[in-house]
Amino acid sequence: MSNKKCYYAFEDSAGTAIEFQATSLQQAMMIKKKKAELLGIHKEAFELTGIRLKQNQSE
Repeated sequence: MSNKKCYYAFEDSAGTAIEFQATSLQQAMMIKKKKAELLGIHKEAFELTGIRLKQNQSE
């Protein structure tokens, strides 16, 4: 099983966007909750807008 990290992007209706790396959607949801708390925004306000693989510069 691969442990490749993907970039997960979330955005709320006001246009606040967060993007970070995680190894799974479950991990991304936990990170989203923590980041939303830091921003003082309810976690359900953020919707998943994209998942992409990291573009490796050395390839």
